[in-house]
Order: sequence, then structure tokens, then C-alpha cells
Amino acid sequence: MAASLTRLIRTLPLPLFGSAATAASFTLAKSRALPRLLGWALPAGVGALWFVWPAVDDEWKMSMGLKADPEAALKAVEEKEAKAAAKIAPVELSSEAMEKVESAYKAGEVVESEADKLMAKGAATGDFTYLESQWEEFNEKAIRPGEDDDEDDDDDDDEDDEEEEEEEEDDEE
Repeated sequence: MAASLTRLIRTLPLPLFGSAATAASFTLAKSRALPRLLGWALPAGVGALWFVWPAVDDEWKMSMGLKADPEAALKAVEEKEAKAAAKIAPVELSSEAMEKVESAYKAGEVVESEADKLMAKGAATGDFTYLESQWEEFNEKAIRPGEDDDEDDDDDDDEDDEEEEEEEEDDEE
């Protein structure tokens, strides 16, 4: 029976080799060359890991203990801070300091100026004619008719170009 089982395994069809006997003889022949190639095992392993390691999931690395869990480290730091905060005694404030803390959110007294009163009156009635004189004055200062800054800038650029040309001519001589 053992002989028939061996014959059955040897005749078992395998892709690329035809039968298990051919695959076994091929594997035996190639295994004789292994001692010669053994020196390349470490470099080949390092090269394979170089390409494969970045593709490995971080969760798997943490589950195998190959990488530290950053969330666990954060939790440990938070626990230490919580313990340290629990050890700190509460601060005792004087009554004057407590009053200042309690009234810190309150705004100081606001003194209305004449302009504020006019603005409030104008907002209530919808009449802002008192601001027209200020608007006209601002417009006059902003516009300054007869003065064109763009032309002045162009003139300045032309003068700069002429000076550069003169310097180049002096350098050539």
C-alpha cells in the first residue's frame, strides 16, 4: 500500500511541472545551490522589508509590539497631569482680589462725547445731515483736484531710467 501511495503522489499533476515527481526533482536540484546563495539572504530580506514595511498597517505593528501606541502615551501623560493637578491646593484670594475677579467682565463707565450724542440722535431720527460737512471735508482732502499721482510716478520712472542709461554710458567709457 505504501508503494501505491508513493506512486499516486508522484503522478499527481502539478502546474508548470507536469507531475509531483518532476517538481520534487527540480526542487532537490535547486536546493543544492542554496549554500552558495546564503550570503544574499540578509540583503534580500532587508531590501524586501524596505519596500514592504511602509505598507504594513500601523495597527498591526502596534498589536505585534513593534511600534509604540501614541494614544496610550497621550493617555499616560494626561493621567500624570491629572494626578499633578489633583495634588495642587486651591488658591486663597483676598476679598479685594475676589471682588476684582467677580467684576472683571463688567465694562467701565462710558462717557458719551458730543459726536456720540449727535450720532445717537441721528440714528434715532434717521437724519444724518450733520455729518455731511464732515463727509465733504474728507472728500476734499482725499481727492485734491488737479493733482495726479500716476503722472508723477511715470515721471519718476523716466528719470530713473535716464540715470541708469547715463551710468551705463559712464561704465563703458
